Amino acid sequence: MVVMVLTLLTAVGIVAVRATSLADAAAGYDREGAQAALIAQYGITATTAYMATARGGTILNQFALSVTQATPPVCEANAIANPSSSPLPHPGCYRFEMSELQTSFTQQSNETVFAPGNLPGAPVSSTSSLTASETTNALFVVELTEGAKTGMPPAGRATNETSVMLTMTSIAQVRPTLAAASNSCVASQGQQVMRAMITAEKAPGL
Repeated sequence: MVVMVLTLLTAVGIVAVRATSLADAAAGYDREGAQAALIAQYGITATTAYMATARGGTILNQFALSVTQATPPVCEANAIANPSSSPLPHPGCYRFEMSELQTSFTQQSNETVFAPGNLPGAPVSSTSSLTASETTNALFVVELTEGAKTGMPPAGRATNETSVMLTMTSIAQVRPTLAAASNSCVASQGQQVMRAMITAEKAPGL
């Protein structure tokens, strides 16, 4: 009887420890998913603000040129299974890398897209924006696709001109800093995608 009771108590203890471990892991995954969603939203907001600078007109022109290119750039948002096939279902693509947005951040406010790491010996890619331990890295890419005329003239412009509506897709990823430094994938990384519609002044060719 004593052995049986001890065995049962041991089994209950193991199950309790395992359940606690799974609950902690689930909470961590949920946190990374929420962080990735917020970073995707941040990517949309930062890119929209970037489009409102003097660089916005050039980006729209490059987007318009990509529509007519024989080999257009490929965005994940409108790519097909074989990217080398032509034509794409929704031609037109411009990819905003974090490095381009970082240049704008530096010029506008001398700030970084994410707060840099502060702890001694932290990897180059570490950030203090997500966790105090700086063990998590954030990354996003924003794609501009699917330009379509709205039929409405831009404010203060001639009535024969029209603004254009574009789709902005933000792909955000959160993963451990060490995995990010080695550019490797891990089971604990989280990824979220967010889409938004923006209206911009017409670019030549659209």
